[in-house]
Amino acid sequence: MSHDYKLANLEQRAIKLKAQRQEILTSQSEKALDLIFEAPSPATLIQSFPDQDLYFLMHKIGGQDFLPILAMATSAQWEYILDVEVWNDDRLDIRTMTQAFDLLFQADPKRLLRWIIKEKPDYFEYYLFENMTVFIREHDEWIPEDFDDYITLDDKFYFRFPHRIDPDDPNVPDETDDPTDPGEDLDKTLTQDAPELIERMLRTLAEMDLSVYHGLLLETCAVQGAETEEEQFRLRNVRLAEKGFLPAHEAIGIYQPTDLASLRKRPASARSPEAFDPDMPLPPQLFTQFIEGDTLFIRALDLLDPEFILRLQSELAALSNKIISADRVKIRNPESIQKIIQKATAYLSLGLEVMIKKEPTIEAARDIIEHYFLEDIFRTGSRAGIQLKAKAKTWYKTSFMKEKNLPLSFLTEDYLGVMGGLFLDRPMYFDNYRKGQLYRHFTSLADINTTDTLLTRIIHLDRILVQLPLDIRSFTHGVLTYKSLILTLWARNRLGLDKGGHCSLKPIEPSVFKPFFAALFSSDIPGKIDDLKGHDLSLFMAELLDCHEDDLTESFLEVLSGLVQEIGEEYGNVAPGNMDPRFIPHFLLAPETQKKTKPPSKKS
Repeated sequence: MSHDYKLANLEQRAIKLKAQRQEILTSQSEKALDLIFEAPSPATLIQSFPDQDLYFLMHKIGGQDFLPILAMATSAQWEYILDVEVWNDDRLDIRTMTQAFDLLFQADPKRLLRWIIKEKPDYFEYYLFENMTVFIREHDEWIPEDFDDYITLDDKFYFRFPHRIDPDDPNVPDETDDPTDPGEDLDKTLTQDAPELIERMLRTLAEMDLSVYHGLLLETCAVQGAETEEEQFRLRNVRLAEKGFLPAHEAIGIYQPTDLASLRKRPASARSPEAFDPDMPLPPQLFTQFIEGDTLFIRALDLLDPEFILRLQSELAALSNKIISADRVKIRNPESIQKIIQKATAYLSLGLEVMIKKEPTIEAARDIIEHYFLEDIFRTGSRAGIQLKAKAKTWYKTSFMKEKNLPLSFLTEDYLGVMGGLFLDRPMYFDNYRKGQLYRHFTSLADINTTDTLLTRIIHLDRILVQLPLDIRSFTHGVLTYKSLILTLWARNRLGLDKGGHCSLKPIEPSVFKPFFAALFSSDIPGKIDDLKGHDLSLFMAELLDCHEDDLTESFLEVLSGLVQEIGEEYGNVAPGNMDPRFIPHFLLAPETQKKTKPPSKKS
């Protein structure tokens, strides 16, 4: 009975701390600091933060203002900051190591030194090894004459910084120089604070314990750089894997397509509320504030049991962590978290629609969420986009464009956008700023079906172009797109410029083209192409392909119909006499030659 009472108290305390953390994470920087320092026990509150939440809070508030909070954080929270902050893929970044060590040293210098030397000596020795050289003078040796730049605290161990920058050196770049220059000088400028920091750390360590100081410098001399870095990378991956951050090459599996037959069902015990366990690590809360929008997944959350949603938050956090690892993202600001959550909820919504198989409802979506793991739902959504990408890449390998070495711009803006989205590492939907973005994640089967329809149209168009009796080398002037190719062949044929089944893309002289242009709009309604003339384009393509018009695919006929409509909208108000070939890119026209006027003769 006593045990139940204590457990209830711990649960109530955990709920109260969770509410406090949620308020802090969603508040502005100044208010967040006030909420922390006004808490009854700030240290307890800070140490209750999941590592990810505290790291996000550090970047939200800012390093200098965050120093008092870092001083109250646990060593495990410090270690997480180092794990995610100072690595650039599989290499330690000395510049960011300096920045991270500087913050922690300012927060609590003696505690940092005790912890880093006791718990992570190889890590710290590697940092020293990369920045300094050490010389140990025997008792019977004289001090070398060239030791002016060496520093010693005991006349026995000498150290220097070979990359230290002399501010009086005229070759050192000025602070006003371009900071985006990726050259070697930038790296030196960014690391010039390392010597000052290391000297302060070593002096503090020598004051704390001179024998430890001697041992540290002695071991720094024997560091094996590559081996040490590799071992630290391995240990770091183990620690992050415990928090759901797999190495990128493993986390990429989150996008691996999965079919419906291999989906894992939740066990019955996983759907029932579980007892509070104070030893269970807390999931990060920073993701929850960004779960918003009108997607199917988010709407279905409103129908779920609150107890189940708490468990689902842990699952969503684990899923988001895998996405972060796979995409190699560093969570340092709200925008980066928001993008991860948008991707996760978009794929989940798409996966739900695929699994429902019929008209999607939030009730059906709720049932799927209750019975299947979020990771499997996510991978089901990923599968739909990857199938489209595979279809596009398979076609492109043998396409007319690939064979003729034509750029994707040959497809013009709309089709180019569709193909560009499918050829991304993670295929995306070409939205063309309808919702404020050029590309966004697929969120529904409607997005998939729209893209598939356009892709099918592109493929059918390409298969027609392959059959044309055309020498692409005849193109010499203008902008070549599928539109200008088809329309130029049509115009040249109807003007009698190409005969005997030969097709050429030579530019048409404007004087020759004007009668065709005038006849195109010679209907009873000014500026309109009548149905008979519009129908002539599909009739011409059937003649060129030596087939009946009914043999042309419906998709290709839609392309031709769209071309006729586009010409009418673009040039319906242009009088033939005012036609300027520079502004009619739908046809390949030769530039107009300027008539030279003979200057008047001078009378003597």
